[in-house]
Amino acid sequence: MRRIMMPCALLFILLLAMFGIPACGGENANGDGGNGHQDGDNLDGSGQDGNGGQDGSGGDNNLPTDGPICDEVEIVAGSIPPNLMLVVDKSGSMRDDTCAVGCNRKIDDAKTALTFLLNEGEGKIRFGWMPYPTDSSCGPGVVVTPCGDDTAPGIRMLVAALSQGGGTPTGETLENANSYQGLHDESRANFVLLITDGLPTCPAGDGHTVTQQDKTRALNAVTALHQAGIDTFVIGLGEAVNDSGDPTLLNDMAEAGGRARVGAAEKYYKANSLNELQTALQDIGGMVIGCNLALSVVPEEPNYLWVYFDGVPVSRDRNHIDGFDYDATRNQINFYGPTCDRLRSGEVEKVDIKMGCAPPD
Repeated sequence: MRRIMMPCALLFILLLAMFGIPACGGENANGDGGNGHQDGDNLDGSGQDGNGGQDGSGGDNNLPTDGPICDEVEIVAGSIPPNLMLVVDKSGSMRDDTCAVGCNRKIDDAKTALTFLLNEGEGKIRFGWMPYPTDSSCGPGVVVTPCGDDTAPGIRMLVAALSQGGGTPTGETLENANSYQGLHDESRANFVLLITDGLPTCPAGDGHTVTQQDKTRALNAVTALHQAGIDTFVIGLGEAVNDSGDPTLLNDMAEAGGRARVGAAEKYYKANSLNELQTALQDIGGMVIGCNLALSVVPEEPNYLWVYFDGVPVSRDRNHIDGFDYDATRNQINFYGPTCDRLRSGEVEKVDIKMGCAPPD
């Protein structure tokens, strides 16, 4: 599952190089080394203790205020694991086979594929667990396991014990996901992964009947998540919903969730076998990993940032199509399009970022 695996060399050591140029701010000429010492032991990219350092190597009390200041400070950045809430339908119909001939039960295929995702994403994705329904009728799903750094082992055990039964309260469950504050973490990307084998039947349908009211509620819930900055991946599991049923709602939900498939007839992920389900989870896992890096200090001049993949410059793209850009709100570098794909695939072994108060020579 190469797209999920991040290269071990992504312990991103970033160099701040200020070259022999006029000072950006005269106040730094008086022995103040700009951003000063950084905490080199902070490998998770979250440290912010270097913004006011007075220990820089380039300060010179004899320099005039408009003289050159040349500092070089080693800083650290780290990839930011995203939050991914697993919202999994375990309604009574999950006891049926995924396809008409030669398939396992849907519940068993879901267990196998989810275990695979948890194994491959452990340490790279902050998983949460939210199966539904919570009873034998229409109890909406609640957060059983909050998103966290070390949740994969516990969720694996819960997946293994998963059993089917009850209706399909998809809308209410997604509303509860939006109410969970852990998915409103502004320091990282936040996602919902919805796996369902049918259309919602709760609460208006009492667990047995598909109603327009329940369908609208599910679509509105995904829309609200997206508006809150939480994208939703939608997987339809089994021929009953994908081929024999009406996939219109799942298509609409994929579009509203901000993660519609590009260039495919179905905008959601259609899984009629264990292999198709694993492939969908592999693709989704790759998409949520590895395209942003937290900086341990705030750049003095954000316009003067340069990124190199294995020594080759990466273009800055403020339109977020292909290249990198700086997110001042989160103090991180984000990668987009094919540039992001190169990171996810493991093609890039080393990332260097140079920051200064003017372009390098």
